[in-house]
Amino acid sequence: MPRAEADLIETALAVKGPAGNALARLRSITAAGGVNIAPALDRFEARLAALDAAGIDAAALPFDAGFGRNLEYYEGFVFEVTAEGRTDLPPLAGGGRYDAMTLRLGAEAPVPAVGAMIRPEAALRARESRK
Repeated sequence: MPRAEADLIETALAVKGPAGNALARLRSITAAGGVNIAPALDRFEARLAALDAAGIDAAALPFDAGFGRNLEYYEGFVFEVTAEGRTDLPPLAGGGRYDAMTLRLGAEAPVPAVGAMIRPEAALRARESRK
């Protein structure tokens, strides 16, 4: 891989911070690098707008471009919920989109799907420490 392409990937994967700033930064990085991932970034922007419409300040949510779920069936949007200030606890919840899994299981078309796991014991420990 040419060094310039590797540098572009490393720069994009290093983007962390509030989601609104991250979106603008990713648009800037890819435009400067001559890479068109506008459809993916537009979907990201639409997700933020949907969260805003639900009363969540999506632009302020933490974002990490280098984060990923280590399960191959996830594609697109993935997430993880942690207890603030509790690095001793595992993630409280995590999941993501896996629309194409239905195709792998024999469906004729992808079916919109999202899944998540919750660790009740970790959530309870996080709650108990807030008392």
